[in-house]
Amino acid sequence: MERFLFVLGSNFRMSIAELDNYLKHSQNKGKIIDYSANIAIVEFEKLRQDKQYINKLMKIQFVLGGCQKIAEIYDFIDIKTIQEAFPLHISKFKSVEKSRDKVIRILDNLIIGKDGIFPKIYESMFFAVSIYPNLYDEKYYSDVLIKHLLPFLNKEIMEILKRKGAIKVLYYQYPEKNIKLGNLNPIFPHHIIKYELLKENRAEIIFGFTEEGVYIARTFTTDDPNFKRKIDEERPFKEYKSAISPKLAKIMLNFLNLFMNRETKKILDPFIGNGTIGLFAILHDFQIYGVDIDAKKVKNTLRNIYWLIELLEEELPPLLDKKVLNYDARNLSNVFEPFFFDGICTEPDLGPFYKKKPYYTQVKELIEMKLEPLYDKFFREAYQILKPKCRLCFISPIINTIDGNDIHVNIEKLAIKNNFIVVPLIDLTRINNKSNQKLKFRKKYVKTLIDAKKGQITKRILYVLEKK
Repeated sequence: MERFLFVLGSNFRMSIAELDNYLKHSQNKGKIIDYSANIAIVEFEKLRQDKQYINKLMKIQFVLGGCQKIAEIYDFIDIKTIQEAFPLHISKFKSVEKSRDKVIRILDNLIIGKDGIFPKIYESMFFAVSIYPNLYDEKYYSDVLIKHLLPFLNKEIMEILKRKGAIKVLYYQYPEKNIKLGNLNPIFPHHIIKYELLKENRAEIIFGFTEEGVYIARTFTTDDPNFKRKIDEERPFKEYKSAISPKLAKIMLNFLNLFMNRETKKILDPFIGNGTIGLFAILHDFQIYGVDIDAKKVKNTLRNIYWLIELLEEELPPLLDKKVLNYDARNLSNVFEPFFFDGICTEPDLGPFYKKKPYYTQVKELIEMKLEPLYDKFFREAYQILKPKCRLCFISPIINTIDGNDIHVNIEKLAIKNNFIVVPLIDLTRINNKSNQKLKFRKKYVKTLIDAKKGQITKRILYVLEKK
């Protein structure tokens, strides 16, 4: 079985949508067979047939925006056994002890050995246990998994390693105050790098929970947040209040379904701003084009691109100043040939940056008088310059008003008018839905996903359109 555990980003629905789209359309075919709010279990079709499959996993990690880590699965314990060994309330200690002995036997068989988490024993060894719960706000996580299962695992794994011949064994110690409070995050990707947990004598051992049970896995590859942060925060120009995150930029690029021969694919960002999407498109080998109605933003984007190319120590793309232009997205067909682009990826004008909730009538007027006409003309132009059956991935706003419900642009109406199909982002014929209401997908085909922080007035809603 080619099963791997993917640690998801904070917006698990967005991460699952991106991952499933990748598994369906890339050369690395597979399916999500189980998931929680923190992990997805992926079964690949042929990944292990390649002896260099770990390099493939590293490439998958680099490509995905909503994946923090990828780990190889070594075993699975059903939820009944775990809950008997570590119940929320202990009534019969003998049955608890019996179930814990079963867990110890499982650990003893998988920690050391040819097919184990550690292939062989070393004199000095170090490990970190990361527990990913079904949901972080569950009482079972705060009261049982953190306070009882985590210390148990640290103790038992350390004893197994010493019994098998290790002289010095250390494990990652979480802050004691977080353990007592039951408020604990598993170790972050930068910890993997800092503590060199991808070395043979070191490991992050993941215990990933779903409704069905716990998957035991070892991390094989991790995201490099420091590099993404460097691009995002150290580039010469950025608008912090409005720029999309690197994670979202990568997710959007992946929904274009251009996973092969990316160096030949031409991507357009027609509202390029200060170039977040453009920078990550270059990082992922696309040929980037961009326009913006604001001349200052075009100048800033070009400077950001020059900065990135220098950082990567690569040659400047030819005719760059002819590819990033001061122009109006409502007239794209005047500067680009028909059927020129393989994909369009952008965040158009979302309206003003609201510090306080606006009135319903105020937002309704904004949408009807400004945003809908802008998007309508943009879609018309996008249709002309996109190749057949290629995709447009973009962000649209949902604005929360002080005296009414959330208001949004009627994208589906505009898409149909301009000969685009709205592509579902999640297809539940490929994913087994959950019983927990917080994890459940409400519709068979999820057409949109929201990216927003709590209390945000203007939320981002992600759409993917395909040219008929």
